[in-house]
Amino acid sequence: MADLHGRLDLLDALLALFPDRQFVFLGDLTDRGADSPGVVARVRALVDAGRAQLCLGNHDQMLVEATCRQNAELHDLWWENGGTPEQWPSSEALHADAEWIDRMALPWLVEGLVLFAHAMRPSPTRPNAHLWGRPSDTPVSLLPEGASISVHGHTPVSSPVTQELPDGSVIWFIDLGAVWSSELCALDCDTMQPVIVTLPAVVTLP
Repeated sequence: MADLHGRLDLLDALLALFPDRQFVFLGDLTDRGADSPGVVARVRALVDAGRAQLCLGNHDQMLVEATCRQNAELHDLWWENGGTPEQWPSSEALHADAEWIDRMALPWLVEGLVLFAHAMRPSPTRPNAHLWGRPSDTPVSLLPEGASISVHGHTPVSSPVTQELPDGSVIWFIDLGAVWSSELCALDCDTMQPVIVTLPAVVTLP
C-alpha cells in the first residue's frame, strides 16, 4: 500500500475491500494529512496482529530521528515537509509511536518474487536510495536473487506506473499523492493489478 500521509479515511476504505488479506505498507504513514496518529494506530494494530508489515519511509525516518534521537537537522526538515506533531495528544504518545516505528519498520522487504521498498530499490552504492531516491535521479539497482518485481511509493504519479527493465525485472510506482489527490493505491500481489480507492478531498498542510 502506498504512502498514506495521515489519510486514515483512505486507509480504512482500502482495508474494507480486503478484510482478510495481508498488507505491506510502503511507509510515509504520517505528516501533511488530517490524522497521522490514527493512521499509525491502525497500521500498528495490523502489524502487531501479524496481518501487515511496514517499510520505513523518509517521513517516518524524519519523525523517528526528530523525536527519538533529537536530530536537529532532520527535525527542521520534518517541520518543513509537513510534520504534524501537534496531532498527537501528548509528547509521550508521539514518542511511543515513533519508538514503535523505529522498532518495527523495515528498510525493505522481500516476499516471494516481490521486493517492497519506500522509494527505490536498495543500492550498494547509495545507502539512502530506498528512502529518498527518485526515478529521475537514482539508477535502478538489480534485485536480490529470487526477486523479479519491486514495488515503491514516494514519487507521486497520476496513475500507477509499471515498467519492464532490460534485465527482465519489473518495477512499479504506486504513490498517487493520496494526501492531495484523495486517491490511494495498493498493488494486489495475487493478481499484480493495482487497486485504487477515491474519496472527497480534504484540507491538507503544504
